[in-house]
Amino acid sequence: MQKLLPVLVMTGFATSAVAQQKIVIKGTVKGDLKGYNKVYVVEEGEKKDSVEVKKGRFTIHIPWVKDGIPSLQAEYDMHQKPVFPAFPVVADKPGTVYLEVVDLAKGFRAAKISGNKTAAAFQAFEQGREQVRLEMVAAVNERFKDKPKRDSAYNVAFQEQITQRLIPYICNFVETHADTYIGAYILGRYQPVIPAQDLERLYNKLGPVQKRTRPGTEVEARLLGFKRAEPGKEVVDFTLNTPEDLPVTFSSYRGKYVLIDFWSSWCGPCKAAFPYMKELYQHYKSDQFEILGISIDQKKSAWLKELDTQKLPWPQLLDTKNVSVNGFAVTAVPTAYLISPEGKIIMKQVGFGENGDGEIEKKLKELFGK
Repeated sequence: MQKLLPVLVMTGFATSAVAQQKIVIKGTVKGDLKGYNKVYVVEEGEKKDSVEVKKGRFTIHIPWVKDGIPSLQAEYDMHQKPVFPAFPVVADKPGTVYLEVVDLAKGFRAAKISGNKTAAAFQAFEQGREQVRLEMVAAVNERFKDKPKRDSAYNVAFQEQITQRLIPYICNFVETHADTYIGAYILGRYQPVIPAQDLERLYNKLGPVQKRTRPGTEVEARLLGFKRAEPGKEVVDFTLNTPEDLPVTFSSYRGKYVLIDFWSSWCGPCKAAFPYMKELYQHYKSDQFEILGISIDQKKSAWLKELDTQKLPWPQLLDTKNVSVNGFAVTAVPTAYLISPEGKIIMKQVGFGENGDGEIEKKLKELFGK
């Protein structure tokens, strides 16, 4: 018994330690939920769990996983608002997060958060980002007061505001919090919109611990992709699977010009470009030219469903190895790369137009004389 006692005590402590590895979210909600009382835990777009708000309160227990960021979605938002994005709870360690929803109209994103410094810091970032967004919208709307909105000129003006206001806000926040998890998380979350030079500068400011986090390693992969995707560089060989789960190695296309098309099932501009791309494919398809579609979809089922709808005549692969990031630093879809028969990058093009006046289309006319 004396020999067993230390073992039992140690086992009890171990069990207790494992049991404590949870994020506990204690929330209070003020206002009439109109019967929509559930709060859902969402992971990768799928509901994993739910609790009910009772007498204005709810408690959620979520297993804590390093670098795992659970998100919340209110049933009220899903029924009362046209857009209801899930709200990430960015807790960097187990413990209790207190969340007070004081304005139903603004939901979780305007809630008061305490109990975890990282979660509170993310909320402060989000509230500041929302203020920047409102200022951007106001500035562009003022500029287009008596002009059509939502056309290409409006979009260009909004992109200018992103460059002038949003990106500096993100960069300043990351620089201020570079020695904490929230700095790495924000840098990883917004890496697609941050220019390569700023991304590298901010990554270099992260401490060793933050560089080893998931967002830190994701940024490192994109920086590697930027270096690999420069014109004239030889494509680092990769192997991905077809819809039939057959492996295809990119080097098997050596000897042809290859147009790599990065796309996804959720990308409207990608699908809008497919009719034009089918015409282009019919025009240039030969033993010297091929289009290779690579989907960045996370769910194979969504990819397969869209392929069944689109009936694309060129080969298709699913990017299960993050090639789009660590090999090509893709920041938006559709993005295309034209590759030489020697396997070297000739050029990159974001988007496809219907006028055939993109840089890649011009290059194809130059190469094939038609």
